[in-house]
Amino acid sequence: MISKASLHFFKSQVRNYFKLITLNGKTYEVPPNFREPVYDMENLQNSSNVILMRHGNTLFNLSYDQIFFEKGYGNEILDLWHDDIFRDSPLSDFGIEQCKHTAQFAEQFDIDMVLISPMRRTLQTAHYLLRNHPQKDEIKYVVHPGIRERVYGYCEMTRNWGDKYNRIYKNLFPNLDISLMMNQDGTYDELFYSKDFQPEVSERFKGMSKKTIDHLIMEAARDNFPKAAENLESTCDRTQRVKDYVKNHIQTRSPEKANKKILLITHCVTLRIWMGNWSGMSKPYQDFPKNTYWVCNCEFYPDIDYDYATPI
Repeated sequence: MISKASLHFFKSQVRNYFKLITLNGKTYEVPPNFREPVYDMENLQNSSNVILMRHGNTLFNLSYDQIFFEKGYGNEILDLWHDDIFRDSPLSDFGIEQCKHTAQFAEQFDIDMVLISPMRRTLQTAHYLLRNHPQKDEIKYVVHPGIRERVYGYCEMTRNWGDKYNRIYKNLFPNLDISLMMNQDGTYDELFYSKDFQPEVSERFKGMSKKTIDHLIMEAARDNFPKAAENLESTCDRTQRVKDYVKNHIQTRSPEKANKKILLITHCVTLRIWMGNWSGMSKPYQDFPKNTYWVCNCEFYPDIDYDYATPI
């Protein structure tokens, strides 16, 4: 039988692996390496009309951060990426409260359009963030596969996206544009996460079933670990196309919307690539630019580096 002294020591050691965060009157245990977001609203309002945001904390994030804190980036992280239970991981309860807390800052933005990654966690984030926004019925919401996360494992892959859209997603937003998620024959693109890979990989996917493609992606993810299944060039190319999409919208929207914000709700690695300074780096890229960093869940970042004003 464990003595009271031993039990107290054990509990004190367990607590060392967590810290407590209180949001909206609720207290949560998070890993000690958890970093709280900062909301510099003056800078966000004045520096750019394009605001970038990472989704709220997910069930996968909680497990990843804890393993990384205790054991580093090794086989346990690889196993986590390959656990199908984390496929298209949803927000954790803590992540939902993060989004509700962050809503008070988002409601200060005069928003024209919101681009949302097709993943469940980003759509949930957009919902909890903007459901009470004073302009929620006027905002244009666009699901854009170009800002999906770089594929490391099942967390970046979905199942039955079209069914989830019909049952859940379309009821979360008043004006949800999913045209970029449709195939030419009018069916939902259930394999959006397999698009825009490096050409030699995409070529292998042609004519294959979703199950086979998923298997090939996971093979590539394991073979490339600790890097992703898709290379940096492919992710850079698709984020550049999204930048051009945003730029075209800015340059063609009506004058009365000229000062409105465009909000992108996306992912950690996609944001690192989006905000990175790739000039002077030669292909094939071996690593991220030195000016990039890991971004917090539910934190806003003004896009001050890309030129949205020069005509395309």
